[in-house]
Amino acid sequence: MLRELFLYQMRLYLRGPRALVASAATPPLLMVMLAAISDHRAEPGYHEGLVAAMATLGIASTCYTTFAASLVASRDAGVLKRLRATPLPLWQHIAGRVAATTVVALAQTLLLAVAGLVLYGAWVSGLAWAVAGAVTVSLIGVAVAQVVPRGDAAATLLSTTLLPVVLISGVFFPASELPGWVGAVSEASPLTHAGALLVGFSWRDLAWLLAWSTAALAFALWRFRVEPAPPRATGRVKLAG
Repeated sequence: MLRELFLYQMRLYLRGPRALVASAATPPLLMVMLAAISDHRAEPGYHEGLVAAMATLGIASTCYTTFAASLVASRDAGVLKRLRATPLPLWQHIAGRVAATTVVALAQTLLLAVAGLVLYGAWVSGLAWAVAGAVTVSLIGVAVAQVVPRGDAAATLLSTTLLPVVLISGVFFPASELPGWVGAVSEASPLTHAGALLVGFSWRDLAWLLAWSTAALAFALWRFRVEPAPPRATGRVKLAG
């Protein structure tokens, strides 16, 4: 059953590829621009780190922004509510979507890694660990989707929450250059450890991702909703007469 659900979700991705194309196109464009203007471009290992950082950005865009928005859209359209009334366990549907999203993110990461190899001769040595980052960020996307009240708020909330995390996670500049408490927050960011695993394996980075995955899954199970939040009252008082 999970295999059929996975294949179904992959077909849905391929039928509506615009969001995927947008999330896949941004990292390589930024990679080329940053490689051309960065003051660190002559340093050893710079290009490998840059490719890993841009791959992390792509994973975040696909597995967090695009995936969470699609979950909210399915909830608003009544898809999740109808699924709950069928014999199919809802968790299998979500698992199929997470698996499909992970595969899409891995494909994008591989293409970006090949581009980095061709353009700069830099290969991401921890490419296989991209799956850990993709699964973790997808589960975080499932969790955050539960606090998005309705689809009209999804784009704003998801982009607003993603941008600060990206900025402190070493995507655009080394996390080691961050001052004081910002560096401490960066250390807890899942994107920091997802990117670090792409450069080289570390049990510490993997443990952080496992902790984030566990917390996100627990929160999603606790708060999972199959219906959008009711509209908020406007506060207007209707006058008699």
